[in-house]
Amino acid sequence: MSMRDVAAKFHVNSFSSISEWVNKLDELKKSVKSDKKLKLESFTQFPELEKELVHWFTAIREQGIQVLRSTIEEKAKSLAAEMGLARFGCGDKWWQGFRTRNNLSFRKINASSIKPIEKEAELVRQYLDDLASLLPQFVPSNIYNFDETRFDWDVKSKFTYDFKGTQRILGVQSAKMNHFITVMLMIRADGEKMPALLIFQEKNGQIPNLVRERLNIPENVIIKSNKSGYISDQILNDYLRTILRGENQLLIYDQAGSHKTIMISNAISDLDATKIVIPGGCTKYLQPLDALVIANFKSKTTDFRIKFQTEQIERRSKRTGNLKALDRQQLINIASKAWDAVSPQLVRKSFELTGSYGVNHPKIFSHQVNMKKLII
Repeated sequence: MSMRDVAAKFHVNSFSSISEWVNKLDELKKSVKSDKKLKLESFTQFPELEKELVHWFTAIREQGIQVLRSTIEEKAKSLAAEMGLARFGCGDKWWQGFRTRNNLSFRKINASSIKPIEKEAELVRQYLDDLASLLPQFVPSNIYNFDETRFDWDVKSKFTYDFKGTQRILGVQSAKMNHFITVMLMIRADGEKMPALLIFQEKNGQIPNLVRERLNIPENVIIKSNKSGYISDQILNDYLRTILRGENQLLIYDQAGSHKTIMISNAISDLDATKIVIPGGCTKYLQPLDALVIANFKSKTTDFRIKFQTEQIERRSKRTGNLKALDRQQLINIASKAWDAVSPQLVRKSFELTGSYGVNHPKIFSHQVNMKKLII
């Protein structure tokens, strides 16, 4: 037999390896046992059955139907019977090999409904067509995008490094472990960043006067508060009227509940601004802030908070034993530094990637392979 035939018979990836073993046969005979072992890739004795099984599995999952191991094994047995494969068996060895060969893992369901990607593509096409008709009317300095994001007070994790074999894994927390604020961000297509709006959750809806008087608020931050910690249409209304003072402005935003109220519609009308609303479920493709900016901002805030926690790790509250939490001023400083560190180039790139300025669609979807196939 040729080296290639031997490699195929014993499922060795490279027939050149066999040639090398033959040339070094005397050395291999004298080597230790572990050097003589070869880890082969998983292979199947029933390739046609597995091909049909994978085709069935793919079709089922595209419909969002849950598939368990027992479901796959039952289908495999059914296919084996149809093909007359009497030797086929669904043992644990076959199952582990099938998983490995087809890169399957047991995943947690994180979506309760399906919006076909074709439907998303149609919504995106319509939005881009509408946007393309509007963009020539505006200069980059008058094209805005705003959105809010959750900003955890402390870096939270249910995991920690510890020594192997430890039975009781302790985890002390700061007093603000489960607290958060909402951050409203607004950017312009020319790379400018508007002041970040920080919304604190306060028991009485307001930051105590004595505390507020002592706060040193940077120029790139605006402070608001309410009982929930979430943005409201009143807070958003005040923010828009404070920031937007020009003429002939285009506002790009998503369909969040606080963005669609009558108060916000009236504010946009009073400001003589034009709006275009991103279709639901498509912000990951079309919203500039979601493209790069928010992720970059949150990454920088996490870096700053981890640095603070590392410095405070020895300073523990005498009363509770918890870690010292960030105070309001420290949180404001972190948000201000992180927002200042987001570069204008990144902001402009975000608008370009989403087709909101500077790039003719549909080439903007080069980073979204599935959408690119449908739209181009």
